[in-house]
Amino acid sequence: MSVPSLNSFVVGLIFVASSALYAEPTAQPEISADALVQQLRGLPTPLSGMSSPTLTPVEQKRHEIYEQLHDMGSECVPPLARALRDPDVNMRRNVALALGVLGGGWWQFETGPAKIPTRAALPALIEALQDRDQDVRAWSAQAIGDIGPEAAAAVPSLIRLLRRDAHSPISAFIALMDIGPAAREALPALKPYLSDPDADVRKMAAKAVAAIEGRFRSDP
Repeated sequence: MSVPSLNSFVVGLIFVASSALYAEPTAQPEISADALVQQLRGLPTPLSGMSSPTLTPVEQKRHEIYEQLHDMGSECVPPLARALRDPDVNMRRNVALALGVLGGGWWQFETGPAKIPTRAALPALIEALQDRDQDVRAWSAQAIGDIGPEAAAAVPSLIRLLRRDAHSPISAFIALMDIGPAAREALPALKPYLSDPDADVRKMAAKAVAAIEGRFRSDP
């Protein structure tokens, strides 16, 4: 994923997440975790930018699904992990996004802590780093970073992502930065990016190196 598209995606996420504060809570019928995850199928990706605090019907549905997944807590993580292997690429994108929302701690939920543990999805997320779709790879890398130091098993795959995928370096940097000192073996793969022509790439690579070396900590 290019830096401009990643930045646009993040801005869009923040805007859409904040707009949830204006949405009226809706009572939801009881539903299984697997059935709820299947409702992610067909939602557009990436999230649409919005010029109004009023959610479109599609984005309202997305918010409702995220709220219900969040309410389920860790129970929803295994079904999400299974869906990350779905043949439908759009479904895999939506699942990677959902894992980032649930594990990232930045989405504005109506109740409860904003972050749930997603470590149970780590094997599927590592596998998704080899997905044929660049968005699935990039968003899975970021979801791995949300797991933190406990995602150290993903470091070899993140190194391969850096060496083989020109579209996802920023996402790999974010993941390695959040894993921290446990990602020390990634330092040789990171250091060439410190002289990259792109200033954003250099900046994020430097942050990742500093975090791994214990000189910088990303926000929790």
